[in-house]
Amino acid sequence: MNKLILLLIVIGLGSTGYAQQDETSQPAMRNPEAPVETLRGPLLTAEQLEREKWFYSIEEAMRAPEAVYKLSLRDQDWKFFPMELTRFPNLQILNLSANKISLIPAEIHQMENLQVLILANNKIKSLPASMSELENLTQLYLAGNKLVFVPAWVGGLGKLRRLDLTYNRLTQYEIEQLENRLPRCEITH
Repeated sequence: MNKLILLLIVIGLGSTGYAQQDETSQPAMRNPEAPVETLRGPLLTAEQLEREKWFYSIEEAMRAPEAVYKLSLRDQDWKFFPMELTRFPNLQILNLSANKISLIPAEIHQMENLQVLILANNKIKSLPASMSELENLTQLYLAGNKLVFVPAWVGGLGKLRRLDLTYNRLTQYEIEQLENRLPRCEITH
């Protein structure tokens, strides 16, 4: 009798665990009308982010997309912005430095939890207007690109506290305009 009860408990727990795993591992099972925000976790503080694991490949990150808070794809010889990055709802620090990326796609606005975006040492000539929707951005690193101007919407990034524009093709006038639009931001040029 005890063996039968034990077997029923194991079977019951096994199927419950399987059902829970199945629901979370298959996004198609989610309500398609549920807002995307319900899938996102809260923004983490700097201290909380410090404790999160770094992911170093898209393949590794795709195994647990909702667990990805920090992703470094530095020096991977990327020529294009990897669109898979928009599948990480909690991504808050992204390092794409030292690649050959020349174009940032408009879809970057889907990465609304980004706090730190490192695009240094690429071949970026302009920034898409959709980046203005990255309202949580506190640090933006664009050093070593081919920027000749920075769009006015950058001044609307109210949480931006660090902007690195060294080694671009910006004029002193352009830098002064940015400093006026972002008085609370440390701008390196």
